Amino acid sequence: MKGHSRLAKAIAAVMAAMLVAGVLVMAGCSCSSTAPASSSASSGASTASDKLTVPNVVSLTQADADKALAAAGFSIGSVSYEASDTVPKGAVVSQDPAALSAAEAGSKVNLVISSGKAAPADVKVPDLKGKTQADAEKALADAKLVGVASNPEETDEVAPGQVFKQSVAAGTTVKEGTRVAFTVATAPAEATVPNVVGKVRDDAKAQITAAKLGFDYTVAYDDKVAEGCVISQSVAAGTKVKSGTTVSVVVSLGAKPAADVKVPDVTTFSWSDAEKALKSAGLQARYTGDPSGVVVAQDVAAGTMVAPGTMVTVTLESPVGTVEVPDLVGLSVTSAEIATDQAGLSLDIVEGGEHGTVTEQWPEAGDQVPPGTTVNIKVDSSDFAGAMSTQSEDSSAAASSKSASADAGAFAGKWAAGDFALTVEAKDGKVHVKVASSSDAATATTWEYDCTLDGNKLVAKKTGVKTEPGSDPAYKDGSATFAIDDAGKLTWKDDNEDAGKGLAFEKAKQ
Repeated sequence: MKGHSRLAKAIAAVMAAMLVAGVLVMAGCSCSSTAPASSSASSGASTASDKLTVPNVVSLTQADADKALAAAGFSIGSVSYEASDTVPKGAVVSQDPAALSAAEAGSKVNLVISSGKAAPADVKVPDLKGKTQADAEKALADAKLVGVASNPEETDEVAPGQVFKQSVAAGTTVKEGTRVAFTVATAPAEATVPNVVGKVRDDAKAQITAAKLGFDYTVAYDDKVAEGCVISQSVAAGTKVKSGTTVSVVVSLGAKPAADVKVPDVTTFSWSDAEKALKSAGLQARYTGDPSGVVVAQDVAAGTMVAPGTMVTVTLESPVGTVEVPDLVGLSVTSAEIATDQAGLSLDIVEGGEHGTVTEQWPEAGDQVPPGTTVNIKVDSSDFAGAMSTQSEDSSAAASSKSASADAGAFAGKWAAGDFALTVEAKDGKVHVKVASSSDAATATTWEYDCTLDGNKLVAKKTGVKTEPGSDPAYKDGSATFAIDDAGKLTWKDDNEDAGKGLAFEKAKQ
């Protein structure tokens, strides 16, 4: 409808121009009536009557402009195109000759047609940091960009009122008209650091975060501050800091535990010995397997450093199919016979007589051999004189036992070493030794042995019985030696026990 309106206006303008031209022609005729009417027509010369008013076709489509020009006695000449932000695509931007100018009838009017809006040009985003809001908006407008101010934020990067961040980095190439947001700084708010020393960690966190501060913590041992409570804080109480500042605290783990201890090697130990060794090292002990066996494995390797109180589990197994060869060297033949018999082995003298001292043996002491294995010995009989006894082997053994009982008189009686009490009784061909850890029978641990006499020693081979209050005997295979030294003191050594080591018993007065 707008195109038709413009066309109607153009046609009206053309009609008005034609009307003016007709009046001028008529006036010309009246003014020059003396000239022949045919002279101007025949001469072909141009006159004012040949000029027409060019209509205004700007903003018309090319088709409507063509109609308007034709109606006014003109035609379209050259047509070119250019971008326009104000004239719609396809409409006339400009014309030549200009609208309402006079031109020869039938002459051509050149048109420039809009090709639509021009594509936006590439521009670089300016650096806004440090600028005021007004300066930032001007810089963006100069770059043909659209500035958008975001809500101010707290920061100390720049002075309050200055831009400290922008949505598109400075130097970035963008199209004209791109929106670039920026943020102006305000002074950060302040907060007062609360005192949280001695507080439980969660309470300390609640107080610090309530003050609009950040919270962080580490831990440390402390002998004076209870576990879980704050030992110290990184920013002193009462200090003014900006909101959001992190306050770190150190939280107590309680008193520092004792230094790590080394796990002992208890393989081959009996359960009682393994338990004692582990407890002595400050560890806990438990077992799996046969409690009458020996340790064949432990779940924490020997030599490992662990915290005090660590539980160590040992695996116990009973040796199957072998026995340990006793140490016979230095014993009399009689004592050697008793020792091998008690071990379930037999004895054979390969050199020397039936009376004397064992100087060599094989298998060697400590070897594991099948039950019934023969232990070969060499005997030194140089200290014995006289004819060999014709008594039977049983009679010799009985006599030897009686002699042992008689000769054990130096040991017989009661002995004492601190709280330990030791009693030696020799009767019925046997020497019986009992050791008690204290004089209180209800709480004392006892060790009992049946011994044989060997020079100045009483020797028990695998006959010891250890008993602890309220329990079954701890073992039944202890080996022990009792000897009197030059000072007249009695020493006790048990291969399975540490209790007797270093103890020197003095004979009690009768």
